Amino acid sequence: MTGVRAILGPLFDDWLSSPISINNSEPNFRLVDIGRYIARRLLLAVFVLLGVLVITFVISHSFGDPIYAWLGKSAALHPNLVKLYVAKYHLDAPIYTQFYYYVVGLLQGNLGVSPSRGFTPVITVIEQTLPYTLQIAFFAIIMTLVMGVAFGILASFYHKKPLDAGIRGFYLAGYSSPPFFVGLVLLILLVYFLHWLPSGGAATITIQAPHPITGIPMLDSLIEGNFAYLQSALIHVILPSLTLAVTTFGVVTRILRSSVLDVMHSNFIRTARAKGVDERTVFLSHGLRNGLIPVVTVSSLVVTYLLTGTVFVENIFAYPGMGQYVVQALLASDYPGILATTLIFASLIVLTNLSADILYVVVDPQIRYS
Repeated sequence: MTGVRAILGPLFDDWLSSPISINNSEPNFRLVDIGRYIARRLLLAVFVLLGVLVITFVISHSFGDPIYAWLGKSAALHPNLVKLYVAKYHLDAPIYTQFYYYVVGLLQGNLGVSPSRGFTPVITVIEQTLPYTLQIAFFAIIMTLVMGVAFGILASFYHKKPLDAGIRGFYLAGYSSPPFFVGLVLLILLVYFLHWLPSGGAATITIQAPHPITGIPMLDSLIEGNFAYLQSALIHVILPSLTLAVTTFGVVTRILRSSVLDVMHSNFIRTARAKGVDERTVFLSHGLRNGLIPVVTVSSLVVTYLLTGTVFVENIFAYPGMGQYVVQALLASDYPGILATTLIFASLIVLTNLSADILYVVVDPQIRYS
C-alpha cells in the first residue's frame, strides 16, 4: 500500500486511506460511500492484475529462450514464424522491453497465437472456451449454495443428533477429497453402474449447436428455441458441476452451522424464547437470518475455488472449456495461452471478491469499511 501511495502522490493519499462509514439514516451519503469503496477496490484491482501479469511473464521467460515460450515446441518447425515473432515482440530485447510490447498488444486485444491450437489467435480460443467454463461454474455455484445451505440448516437445527453427525461426516469427506478423485467416483457410480448421466462432452454431438448470439451455448439455445440442445447441455453439465459442488459445499455448511449456533446462544434469542416464541420461528426468523451473513463473506472464496477447480473436472469429463485449454497449453509450452488464461482467471477472482464485498453491504448495512 505504501508503494501505491508513493506513486499516486499526496493528492490521493487521503482518499485511499480515509475510512468509509455508512450512515443508514442518509441514503445519499451511503451511496456515495459505497461508490468510493468500489472505486478504491477497482483501483487496487488494477495493481493486483498487473502484479499477476508481471509474475507470470517473468516466470515463463525464466524457462529458456523466449521464442519457445511464445511458439512452444513447434518453434523449430516454423523458422519464418520465429523471425516474425522476434521482430514483432522484440524477443531479442531485454525482458522489460518485451513486457512493454506485450502490454501494448494486450491493450489492443492482441494476445498472440496459440501453438497448441494450430496457431489460432489466443483471443479466439478464449472466446470459444470461456463460455463453457462459465456454464460449469454457474451450475456448480448453484449446487454448492443449495447443498451447503440446506445441510447447514439441518445440521444446526438437529445439533448434536445423529443427523448432524452424518452431515458433518459427509461434508468432511467431500471437502478433504481432490476434485479428480470425486469426479472419478461419480463417473463410476452415475455413469458405468447406474447409467444416469453421460460420461463427458458438452452436449450430444449429433444435435445441432445453436448459432452464437451471446457466446454462451446454453443461453443461445434458449434464445433460439433449440430446446433439444439445451436439454442435452443441461444433462452433460450435471456431472462436472456436481463434482465441484461435492468438494466445496462443506465450507458453506460448516460456516453456516457454526454461525447459526453462535446466534442461537445470543441474548436476543433468549429474550424471544422468554416471550414464548415458537422454537422453529426463533430458528428461522432470527437464528438463520443472522447466521447467513458469514456465508456471504466466504462465498467469494468458494467461487474462487470453483473457478480454479474447472481445470480438473473439464479434463476428467472432456468438457471443452478453458480449464481443458490450460492443460493443453501447459503440455505444449504454449506461453501465450498460459499467460492469457492466468490473467482471465485472476480477473474473474478479483471481480468475484468485489461482488462479495458489495453484497456484504446489502446483507448487513451496519458494515463499516476501513
